[in-house]
Amino acid sequence: MNKIFKIFLALFTCLLVLSACGKKKAEDTNQTISGPKPSLSDALNTSGISLEKYQQIKYTDQQLHGGSSYKKVVSLLGNPSKTTNTTLTNNAQAKQYTWQMGGNAQLQYIFVIVYKDKVLSKGYQQNTAAKIVKKAKIDKIAKNTSFSDVQATLGSPLSQQEADGMSFMTYQYDNSHAYNLTFKDKKLSEKQSVSLNNNN
Repeated sequence: MNKIFKIFLALFTCLLVLSACGKKKAEDTNQTISGPKPSLSDALNTSGISLEKYQQIKYTDQQLHGGSSYKKVVSLLGNPSKTTNTTLTNNAQAKQYTWQMGGNAQLQYIFVIVYKDKVLSKGYQQNTAAKIVKKAKIDKIAKNTSFSDVQATLGSPLSQQEADGMSFMTYQYDNSHAYNLTFKDKKLSEKQSVSLNNNN
């Protein structure tokens, strides 16, 4: 398991909650990340859960307006395989729900963080091997490129996490490196190359 990659994604989850709930951040999301590789965005896994269903999940804005309810998420994905309590820094309680798929599924898992029956943030992790995105192609992506344009250019990322005001995507470009892309208000604000330790 790549430990560096786990750390970055755990930090990203904390930042997502900070962005999505009036600048509050998560103290502990208990997120567990393995080391999968990118895959095609429209492929179904063995549980019948696809990224198409994931995309139907809507997160709330910073004033908790709009966004999918937990009931709506369950209607799309079924009952979660894991529920984790999450404490925000103002001591408010949120829950993280995780839908874990089998080892032969193309999605490893989907998660949502829910506060006051609103989805604060959502994310997924790919599970199956696919093409590695060329580093040069990622390097050409300019600052302020939109979130949707990056996806259209690079395809479905290795992992993705979203909330109102801040989102993240990760693309692996060789066997031991990946780019973490940070978006603020749906515009690319930062690209960071990280080393991946693939040892468990």
